[in-house]
Amino acid sequence: MSQSRLEPQPAEVQSYDERVCSRCMGHRHLCGINPCPLLMRAKTLVDLESAVKDLSLYGSSPPGVFVGEHGYPKVLLGPLVPPVLGPETAIMERPDLWLNKTMDEIISMRFSLVRTKRTVPVDAAIDPPRFLQETQTLALSEEPADSEALLLKRPTFASVLSDTTLPVGPSAPIEVFNLDDNLTVPRAIDRVTSDTDVKARTGILELYDDGIRQEHVTRLFSVGLLGAGRTRRIVPTKWSITAIDDIVGKKLHKEVLRLPWMNDYEVFVDQALGNTVIILFMQGVWQFEALESWLSGPNPGVISDHEWFKGRKDYARSVAGAYYATRLPVLEHLLEKRRQASTIVFLETDPTKWVPLGVWRFRSIARRALAGEGKRFSTLSEATEEVGSRLHSPLQNWLDASRVYENYNTQSTLTDFM
Repeated sequence: MSQSRLEPQPAEVQSYDERVCSRCMGHRHLCGINPCPLLMRAKTLVDLESAVKDLSLYGSSPPGVFVGEHGYPKVLLGPLVPPVLGPETAIMERPDLWLNKTMDEIISMRFSLVRTKRTVPVDAAIDPPRFLQETQTLALSEEPADSEALLLKRPTFASVLSDTTLPVGPSAPIEVFNLDDNLTVPRAIDRVTSDTDVKARTGILELYDDGIRQEHVTRLFSVGLLGAGRTRRIVPTKWSITAIDDIVGKKLHKEVLRLPWMNDYEVFVDQALGNTVIILFMQGVWQFEALESWLSGPNPGVISDHEWFKGRKDYARSVAGAYYATRLPVLEHLLEKRRQASTIVFLETDPTKWVPLGVWRFRSIARRALAGEGKRFSTLSEATEEVGSRLHSPLQNWLDASRVYENYNTQSTLTDFM
């Protein structure tokens, strides 16, 4: 690399397109700026030199585990361990408690977690070696677990951000991992994970019905603790997150289809961490659509994924994980209200306040919005007017991109002939 690329660049060059960051994750140099602004920000928030002085790492894992996807069916897997001891590390793995925190507070917490890693074949879950057994034991725990890791190298920053998973800190290959024996494992988790005759999908739904936090279920699924004995596999964390949203969502979808229609039109709104989530419920049969737009100019584009009454079988490639992360809270809400509805979710992102933190925030913002009162309207035009008043970009851009809105306004119903 030439010396000129290492020198300070003009201010106009230093501004970067945050839309690129969600694809770059801090290591692909898609914006052309070197060093990466997000990576430099990460390094300023974590004092690695004083936190990890040698190759021995002692800390209380929140508990946390990360499984990468690169190299599948052999993946990099390992516990997340901060150089801190104590129960306060639990907050590092509780995104449901982060919406009122600042972006820097969240990044600082997550980047304090050292991602240890070792290459493991995904089918090792059938007969796990000792390192994987220790990692699985950590995944079972509900409370922070004191642990000791002997690293092969000092931790370094590489890929730090993701559009799906929680941020992870510096990484290092691990040689030895040992856990404190005093772990807290909920009875429901012990029952499901020790039953090697239960399929993964059944186990996931049982844990959901027992009130086990979604992050915990994802962790169990990732490290290969769910499923019938010979079918157990390690699953990359990114895939696990969307899989849990989808598996639980499909179960709730079947139940919602049996419910009566909603009587009115309702709008729920909330915002946090650079994202606004607006949920529009309309009278009628189940349909669902997630619309997403970046405030990248005076007339930003809108991307969309949708499903009709019977749901969808293929992956929502445009909105991706955010589709499933918002669909689940919507289904939970309708089931609680004992109603069925056509639903459109508007996801608007302000790139000046945004850093890729994972799809958890769409799920958490949607849940917090639906826990509020919302606003009720007697006509669709009144409801969409309310939606438009909460958006920063033109409402018509969103409606023009919406398949569900178009279908809703053109499809005939029995009441049209009465």
